[in-house]
Amino acid sequence: MCYCPMHLDLSAPRNSVGEWVGSGTPLTPGYPVQLVTFEDGESTFLCAGCAISAVRCSTGNPDENEMVVGTVTRKTMETAGIYEDYKNTFKKAVSVQSGAMAPEGKILSVWVKETPLKIDRDTMTDPDTVSKKYRDFAKRQTVDESRVSLAEEWQDQDWE
Repeated sequence: MCYCPMHLDLSAPRNSVGEWVGSGTPLTPGYPVQLVTFEDGESTFLCAGCAISAVRCSTGNPDENEMVVGTVTRKTMETAGIYEDYKNTFKKAVSVQSGAMAPEGKILSVWVKETPLKIDRDTMTDPDTVSKKYRDFAKRQTVDESRVSLAEEWQDQDWE
């Protein structure tokens, strides 16, 4: 599941994190994803693009009506009671790897080199810089067409 704020019902706060379980976007095999790894070595999957949005959210200090994660505003996240925790969680991100969800629950890199983007907190100090660094990084990658084809095959299968 991708638990990015864009995929959750944020109309009201939840009493516990457990109440969000099952409410995100399912990440089935072949689905474009990003794997975020944190300082402690733990990691989490988000939809492709959501991870960079999450890292962007961890920088800067947006106005309450400013969109901070995709089309979700800071105010909406605060109403749901998740803004500070979300921001603080992704402040601990050290890398983001792009790819597709593999059937065994791992990431299949769609790039020839399976190198993740390293999050450099000394230079990635604001949302625009995070986006620019990711775009520049992605442009330097070579797509592995055989892996893309494999991910597309997985997407066409019924995984339920």
